[in-house]
Amino acid sequence: MLTKNVVGNQIKALRLEKGLSQEEFGAPVDLSRSAVSQIESGQMYPSLESIDKIVNHYSTSWDRLTGNAKPTKTGGLKEVRTVVTTVDSSGKDNIVLVPIKAQAGYLVGAQQEEYIESLPAFWIPGLGHGSFRAFEVSGYSMLADRTGFFPGDIVVGEYVEKLEDIRDGFVYILVNNAQEVDNIVLKRCLNYLDKGGVIICKSDNKDPQYPTFPLPVENIKEVWKFKIKLTRQAPEPSGLYERINALEGDMVLLKERLKKSLPSK
Repeated sequence: MLTKNVVGNQIKALRLEKGLSQEEFGAPVDLSRSAVSQIESGQMYPSLESIDKIVNHYSTSWDRLTGNAKPTKTGGLKEVRTVVTTVDSSGKDNIVLVPIKAQAGYLVGAQQEEYIESLPAFWIPGLGHGSFRAFEVSGYSMLADRTGFFPGDIVVGEYVEKLEDIRDGFVYILVNNAQEVDNIVLKRCLNYLDKGGVIICKSDNKDPQYPTFPLPVENIKEVWKFKIKLTRQAPEPSGLYERINALEGDMVLLKERLKKSLPSK
């Protein structure tokens, strides 16, 4: 399992192999001594950019830094589990909703027909063919500058049968059994299966409390590609107000100029 401790131990081993202090090791890859210390002690993951810099500068590999054996390009590791669905009276697959209160049991219940049937179900026209599932958003990790995904939004995802089909930069819902992250995460992903046997999970919210992290292939149980969201949040009106304010200011200025141009009685 790819935990912070695994990554930290691999980076520490590389540093000691090079005979460098934490400060000497971090300087060429733009990491402070404190950052190297936190990474080595398992307090935080290094960013994707930092790992790339370490790999390039110290002539090592992603596989070594993540403690993974080199992944093969074919085989069962990239297969995800089949999905249990329910159907409506016409035989069409329902969209099953997994609300926040049900997400704790979803990892186990997802393969149980009775559990899936106990969840709310609905359908949205226009989605086309495919298997879809809806999840309620919790937290602010995918909210940036008041845009994106708010807590309480419902995101609908289309089932992804193979992890190799994950495309860089797209948003996915990943169901997983990794110990240090939530069992259901909504993230923007990078496909690093051929580089380190992982999917890189990035938050749109750049607050440090939402760091980028790698999710090992063996921990991923289901993947759903984001299709649409249902939200109670109205768009911010600030742009409209700014235009109205500017127009009002222009009108006031125009009135003043007209007054000055008119002859006095």
